[in-house]
Amino acid sequence: MLLCLTAALQAFARPYPDTLTREDIYRMAQGEDTTADSINYLQYLVKERAAEALARKNTRQREQLQQRIQDKKNTQLLTIGVISVAILLLVLIMTRYYHFRNSRRQEQQLAKGYAEISEKNATLKATDDFKNKLITIIANDFREPLLHINEVAEKLEHGGMSRQEMLEEMEKIGVSSHKTLDVFDYVLRWIRLQLAGYTYTPVICRLREMMNYLADNLNYLTSDASPRVVDRIPDDTTVLADAEMLQFVLRQILLAAYRHGLPGSLVIADAWPDENNVRISIALDAGEAAIEVSESLFAWQRDTVALGMAVSRDFARRMQGDIQVEVSAGKYLNISLVLPK
Repeated sequence: MLLCLTAALQAFARPYPDTLTREDIYRMAQGEDTTADSINYLQYLVKERAAEALARKNTRQREQLQQRIQDKKNTQLLTIGVISVAILLLVLIMTRYYHFRNSRRQEQQLAKGYAEISEKNATLKATDDFKNKLITIIANDFREPLLHINEVAEKLEHGGMSRQEMLEEMEKIGVSSHKTLDVFDYVLRWIRLQLAGYTYTPVICRLREMMNYLADNLNYLTSDASPRVVDRIPDDTTVLADAEMLQFVLRQILLAAYRHGLPGSLVIADAWPDENNVRISIALDAGEAAIEVSESLFAWQRDTVALGMAVSRDFARRMQGDIQVEVSAGKYLNISLVLPK
């Protein structure tokens, strides 16, 4: 019996495979004193081997399960990391976009501010140019009638003037006074335009009535040698403009026609619709100097007539129109005032 147990312990201590071969079972059965207990021992040994195999299988399954759990944790950590990075990138992109929008908004505000400043500077420059024109008028033309009156008074004081000469000088004084009144007229109109709160409100103006009024008002300029105005403006022609501004502009154009038209020539006044505007044309024969006159017609630094034309162009643009000058056939000058219907 003791020998049987020893053999069993030795057999148990040796590494056996998971299944016993026929040779192993036969050898164990030939041992001494094992006849009575061999079956129990074999059953015990088989069960022990099966338990070991099951334990190893459980160990492998447990290791595989732990590996799967670890892989799942790694996957979860990786997913969390990816989501975190994506959120950080999204926050960064939104922050950069917010700064970009703010920068664009600031740039637009700066550009708008610069545009407003440029516009104000342009307005101030235009006003300053206009002021220079008025200063030129005051410096060159306001003193002319006063000097003329002073000269006539000195001649009368010394008694060196006949009645006919006195009448001629008085007529010259009247013409100079008319010019001075014209100057005062558009100086006051310009001052009115600069007053705070002034708004341009166009009204319907009848051109034929206004031209008739101006023709009567400019009779002092007419003589046998002066150009003669032929009015061909239709009776029903109307424009949208400021009545006082329009009267001033037409007056200055007629003065320019009297100034530059050849003696005894015709000045043709006409008007016709042109798309959404009305074109008022004053055509005159300026002779060989027509091109030179067209180039210097608005040179306000030279003389009072050019100054009046420069002011008239400013007024025409305020009325949403313009004054255009064209030369045809080398001697005919066409001064056109374009205004809305």
